[in-house]
Amino acid sequence: MLVVSIDGLAPRHITRAAMPALTILALEGASCFTARTVAPPWTVPAHTSMLRGVDPATHGLSDNTPAPLRTGAPSFLKAARQADRSTAMFVSWLPLDAVIERDAASERFVIDSGYDPDDDRRMVDAAVASAREAGGCSDLMFVYLVAPDLAGHGHGFDSVEYRAAAVRSDTHLARLLDAVGDRASVLVTTDHGGLGTDHADQVPDVMETFVVVRAPGRVAAGSGWAAASLLDVAPTVADLCGIDPDPSWEGSSLLGRELPLVDVVMDLLAAGAGVSYREQVTMLDHALQSAALAAADDAGDEIVLACLLHDLGHILGSAGRWGLPGHAEVGARALQPLLAPAVVEPIRNHVAAKRYRVAVEPSYHDRLSLASQMSLVEQGGPLEVDDAEAFAAGAFAAEALRLRGYDDEGKVEGLTVSPLDAYRGLVADALVPRRPVDPAWARDACRCDQCRDPGNDQHLVDASELDGWTVVRTDRTGDGLAVTLHHRSGERHVCRIPATEPGDVRAEPWPPEFAQRLRTDSTSRTGDLGPFVDQLARRGIALLHDCGVEPGTVLKVGNTVGFVRQTNYGALFDVVAEPDPVNLAFTPRGLAAHTDNPYRDPCPTVQLLHCLAAARDGGASRFVDGFAAAARLRAEDPAAFETLTKTDVTFRFHSADVDLRARRPLIELDCDGRVRAVSVNKRSMEPPAGGRAGTASFYGAYRTFVELLDLDDQAIEITLRPGELVAFDNRRVLHGRRAFRSTERRHLQGCYIDMDAIHSAARRLA
Repeated sequence: MLVVSIDGLAPRHITRAAMPALTILALEGASCFTARTVAPPWTVPAHTSMLRGVDPATHGLSDNTPAPLRTGAPSFLKAARQADRSTAMFVSWLPLDAVIERDAASERFVIDSGYDPDDDRRMVDAAVASAREAGGCSDLMFVYLVAPDLAGHGHGFDSVEYRAAAVRSDTHLARLLDAVGDRASVLVTTDHGGLGTDHADQVPDVMETFVVVRAPGRVAAGSGWAAASLLDVAPTVADLCGIDPDPSWEGSSLLGRELPLVDVVMDLLAAGAGVSYREQVTMLDHALQSAALAAADDAGDEIVLACLLHDLGHILGSAGRWGLPGHAEVGARALQPLLAPAVVEPIRNHVAAKRYRVAVEPSYHDRLSLASQMSLVEQGGPLEVDDAEAFAAGAFAAEALRLRGYDDEGKVEGLTVSPLDAYRGLVADALVPRRPVDPAWARDACRCDQCRDPGNDQHLVDASELDGWTVVRTDRTGDGLAVTLHHRSGERHVCRIPATEPGDVRAEPWPPEFAQRLRTDSTSRTGDLGPFVDQLARRGIALLHDCGVEPGTVLKVGNTVGFVRQTNYGALFDVVAEPDPVNLAFTPRGLAAHTDNPYRDPCPTVQLLHCLAAARDGGASRFVDGFAAAARLRAEDPAAFETLTKTDVTFRFHSADVDLRARRPLIELDCDGRVRAVSVNKRSMEPPAGGRAGTASFYGAYRTFVELLDLDDQAIEITLRPGELVAFDNRRVLHGRRAFRSTERRHLQGCYIDMDAIHSAARRLA
């Protein structure tokens, strides 16, 4: 289990756009964004209550000064240790460390660098490293992040710097979530909010906190709690860890109290059936009529949902005779952690839209209902000139004005429209955890003629033009996505993004009896080479027959399917036994499975070998799927696999003409953790630097991997016949051969081409 405390993160700044990791986590489990902290709302007293489950009146701390506690209530870390769970803690402030028992954590990472904003990165680096160790992460891990609190005190809890710190915290949280995996239980919370540059006053913006819990199999996705307290954190953690709560804890576990969010939203809307605020229709009828108008106008699901929910603030707040003047902000704040900005921001701005229209179109006032006219006075009347200009330049101004129009028209007494339950599916779908569309990505992915040259499909948009955009609408069409963006300069752009992009050709495993299939499925040189290229791209090896025995044929084939690459062996090389060989390949000796030329940077990626003459006895070629062997190593010995991915070795080849060297790990991974290259060649691998730490573990891992490469179930063996040509991915398929008599005349000719040409051809075929 992972517990994360983000110091000073006020819920009013948690939105789907700013903090996608936290808000997606909330929709994957349960949440409460109107939880309460304790009094006094200082960091040390609040964290002591969070960790030990008792109020400051019980533990005795009233400020951030370390002092002896008046309670014996254990922290949830201590309780877990007493229940034989392994625990770890990562904190960056000594006063916080002081309130956690010395024996509470089996792994304790503590720094105090003097309020360094980079401390959070160091915390997360250490926690991620711990979680990814060979033995796995601790049963219970507590991580403390501090950046929002530092920015709040330094610049203000509503400042640009504070918002940026909140975004960074979300990025750190995403790294932690990735490290512990989807199956881990996670609880994320905070100790307090903030106002101005402090959080000492017991006002709503300070006292309001949040709790988010994801627990697969324990907490239903898309659920929430009506209320929660900081004192509930310790009992909830204990419950998730499967241990009994300490009797001295004053809170209680949140598990079992959550309700489906879709039911909460539908119930709030239904509550409007008995309220009218002196309009001709009830609030429920008004919401349904507004949504029906938007749907009939094909305004899109986001605006329809905004119309349905735009007046929820009246129900959530303390409304007066004409409703709640600030209901737009109240409703938006409640919805912003759960719904997309394209729904929330028009709601937030629909009152401002009314004030704007009255300011720029005086006759509009007379068309408003009496209730809207009266509430306009309470809301501040028409916008001032500067405020009107600022509203019009806002990202969601057009959407807010559109919502305002449906709002004004949706007040017809006795009108029959679809019932509330007709919108349950729309509400439920909006609460599904989806990563929001990134505006920079949308601009970059757009394939309209303004963004891509229609002739050559190359980008016309520079990197500098990707910044400053906001997503205001996302429409899913049969062709893909249409994403409407607003630029801070006022420009709008609709990004046309196709549903499918040309995908890469993925490596596929070898099927059973692949050696026999390789020959029976081989392609004639005189026929269509498409199947040959496709198999080479996907399986890493392919066979071509009917090539004849004319010298130089391999170059013609290489230049047909790609571009022949020159090396120190020339464009064409002969594999024959020589009296004074420059390479052991040019002998009759058997060769272990190996990678060709790993000492070159870049290493040749495709090798072609054409048989001109075959030995009558011996000389069979052996090919090993290095990707399959690496996958088996990862499954059977993860520590050895990790060692071979993180240890660079030097490969070297030197002769009278060259001294070639390259450093690379034996197993290379891409950014998604997939194996993208295997390099094994004992003939050219230099030993690691003498005395370097980890040498013994490297050789142990190396031996284990070589043993896997020698297994027959990872390999195929064929004897090339004269006129046959084999091509293989030199960064995936290792090749070797059986020995043959020195008196035999075995003759292969070879060349190298690059894999990118093969993948290009395979993609075009696809």
